[in-house]
Amino acid sequence: MSLINKQEENSPEFEVIKGGRTISPMNFSEGMDDEAEIDLVEIGWTLLDKLHYIVLSFLIGAVLFNAISYFCIEPTYKSTAKMYVVSASKNSVVDLDALNIGTSLTADYEQLMLSYPVLEQVINKLNLDMDSDELAKMITLDNPQDTRILNIDVISTDPKEARDIANTLMEISVDYLPKTMSTNAPNMAQKAKLPDTQDGPSYMKFTLIGAFLGAFLYCLYIVIKYLMDDTIHTAEDMEKYFDIVPLAVIPDIEALQELKEYKKAAGKEK
Repeated sequence: MSLINKQEENSPEFEVIKGGRTISPMNFSEGMDDEAEIDLVEIGWTLLDKLHYIVLSFLIGAVLFNAISYFCIEPTYKSTAKMYVVSASKNSVVDLDALNIGTSLTADYEQLMLSYPVLEQVINKLNLDMDSDELAKMITLDNPQDTRILNIDVISTDPKEARDIANTLMEISVDYLPKTMSTNAPNMAQKAKLPDTQDGPSYMKFTLIGAFLGAFLYCLYIVIKYLMDDTIHTAEDMEKYFDIVPLAVIPDIEALQELKEYKKAAGKEK
């Protein structure tokens, strides 16, 4: 191979010469790497330029998640029964020692009421088609602070089932707990009633989550696309990255054609 052919193979595809400075494809990429930085203002303008698409993504996400929550998620209902924990060694509910003991017993009640012997009795009495683990997931026991009230919350897709489970669990516990713990039986303070409104899902919550998620994902797409774009789009980009002022700019043919058509239309109107 001749020396001339070797030089032709090693020579760059193009060169830009300015004041003794030569920019080849190799130092072109190096310049881009050296000057690469995240311009938050430019990202902001890019997002603002796509504002109508962001709003559209916001609306699409809201409608989509609202439809999912309405058509794909079965509504649930919550029914609540209340027990009053009584532990009075002197048969006096106002005795200070009894109050302290009753408060500590509440935690024991919570553990025993969710044990499988109690849950199995509830399942057998109501002929439920589930096991004790599935039933336990439907039940939440809550003891409000500084009280001896134990709330039995049951959530089910069937409002009647939620009410029956709450009342049955309370009735069985009133009989089971004193025998197991050798304490006074708790009082049934409130029976559960049939819920007339659904507990979930929250359509407003799902709609807001979908709306903001849709807008966020589209903004994330725009930002990633901006950060991965390393091409030169304008003369200002050339000056910004390489400190070179272009001598001439080739116009966009389509934009130039549109400008001509606009001028023709404006001339005809006159």
